Amino acid sequence: MRHLVPICVGSFILAGLGVLGVLALRPPPVAQAGSAPPANPATCQDRDGDGFGLGCARGPDCNDLDSTIHPGQVETCNFRDDDCNALVDDNAGCSEPSIDPAPVKVDAGSFLMGSPATVGADDEHPLHAVQLKAFKIDRQEVTNRRYQQCVQAGACRQPALLSSNLRPDYYENPRFLDYPVVFVNWQQADQFCRNAGGRLPSEAEWEKTARGPDSSVRTFPWGDEAADCRRANMGGPGSCAGDTDRVGRRLLGASPYGALDMAGNVWEWVADWYDADWYQKSPSDDPSGPATGTLKVMRGGCWLSGSSTLRVSCRKAELPSTWGYNIGFRCAYPEGR
Repeated sequence: MRHLVPICVGSFILAGLGVLGVLALRPPPVAQAGSAPPANPATCQDRDGDGFGLGCARGPDCNDLDSTIHPGQVETCNFRDDDCNALVDDNAGCSEPSIDPAPVKVDAGSFLMGSPATVGADDEHPLHAVQLKAFKIDRQEVTNRRYQQCVQAGACRQPALLSSNLRPDYYENPRFLDYPVVFVNWQQADQFCRNAGGRLPSEAEWEKTARGPDSSVRTFPWGDEAADCRRANMGGPGSCAGDTDRVGRRLLGASPYGALDMAGNVWEWVADWYDADWYQKSPSDDPSGPATGTLKVMRGGCWLSGSSTLRVSCRKAELPSTWGYNIGFRCAYPEGR
């Protein structure tokens, strides 16, 4: 059964979809640039004028809002899938940063949580001061590699599907070991973190990691500069990959504490139950969310999200049983771990 869930702004989750339903979102190209006859204007829907699009003789386009992205395009080191092969910067000779497995430390202290009255959705208001104890949190999202190790040890359950949006062999292909695990629900994420000696971060811990300790209200983890593919694997007109990307690649998107991919790539489960009015009654010291609820909170946006959804204060909630090709997580740990 198909279950379509609207998300925050500029993004959505597909849960309960098979691989064919997922692939329909961004069809893989079937032709190379310059190898086919001109497009038939009567049937070709080519919005960006590059000769590729729905019903075009040259084949479909993975990004029909940008004429510089199409099948056969030369791949360059720009954090985008230029040639529509579901891989970012492949065969372009790009240098890749090493993945540091150590979690980052977030010092004890206060920060401003939420959004000013003129910004954001109602559930992000009011902007309020929160005091947190020190903790550690994963520098990157949990990867296929780490999750497979937990499954192989018998401590975790396999993801609901082993594909991603464009890659049928995503979970099991060694090429994608350092990409974020997807198709895991809240219970699976919670189980993994507990087995790793941690837990899912609280919503407040997640936002402090993304925003930083200072009193300024930064829009994104990196500051107030506009979101783009150098800083976040995002969607919208500036779509970067049409799928997940390797964790930790976008160093320009680092938060003040050094956490990566806190905007885009995959939505991240956190520990809290969701309450749209929680900020109006939340305690100021180490809030952990309502005691009970129906929905669990997710943060950070994903590869489908536009810039407004990538804001550090944007909140989204889903049933704990929900999984999708754009849902993952990271873990938090005690300070002394």
